[in-house]
Amino acid sequence: MKFFALLLAALLFGGTAAAQTTPPTFNGATTKIFLSRLTAQAKRVAIEKKYPYEELTELSCVAFLVDTTGQVSQWRFRDNTCKGRDSVGYAPASEATRRLLTEAFDNMEGEWQPARRGDRKVPFSVNLVVRLPVKAIAQALDPDPLLFMEQDPGESFVPWFRPRVRYDERFAKVEGLVHVRFFVEADGSVTIDEVVESPDEKLTKEVLRVIRNSHGKWTPRKVDGVAQRSAYELRMNYGKW
Repeated sequence: MKFFALLLAALLFGGTAAAQTTPPTFNGATTKIFLSRLTAQAKRVAIEKKYPYEELTELSCVAFLVDTTGQVSQWRFRDNTCKGRDSVGYAPASEATRRLLTEAFDNMEGEWQPARRGDRKVPFSVNLVVRLPVKAIAQALDPDPLLFMEQDPGESFVPWFRPRVRYDERFAKVEGLVHVRFFVEADGSVTIDEVVESPDEKLTKEVLRVIRNSHGKWTPRKVDGVAQRSAYELRMNYGKW
């Protein structure tokens, strides 16, 4: 009984209770609100600077440290190629995306107030998953966008692609993400750029076969009426057969 009485007293008077950490704020706003402002800033910069929207990665993970003075350091991108704590389940952001988000971040006006643990200021690592409004950026920059079968590829390509992949008993033990970057040339043909991620070489070949067979069904984007080489990314998750 004496032990429990001492333990209760310690908890009541804070002798062993761990103080909770309050995350940093930006101009008094939470990191969630900062994220929405960063995304809006990135959209403005992309449109003003005419970033190549077809090269932008929709989902990216970024991190930075807010120290005890409110200064920011260690700005970096996290993805599935990173090691240690920076390893997350996201494919690497494209170079255009890295440039855009870094510029948008640098243009944010305001100050950070450091995190607190009880009465003490403490350093805090902020981690954000940024979803770029790629479609809205594209519509603002390009009135003649890339089309697949005369429709938005985001709505038409996957329904066409999925049933044409022979994902059969050969892949009974294969599961994971297939991520491919390719180009639609000005004449509507398809050129594979990079296989960013895939769980199996044979599945990769099957996916590439179907992508190549999509030639002739694409309408490349146009600038001032002239067809342009257009980049596109396919991400497809495959589960157990």
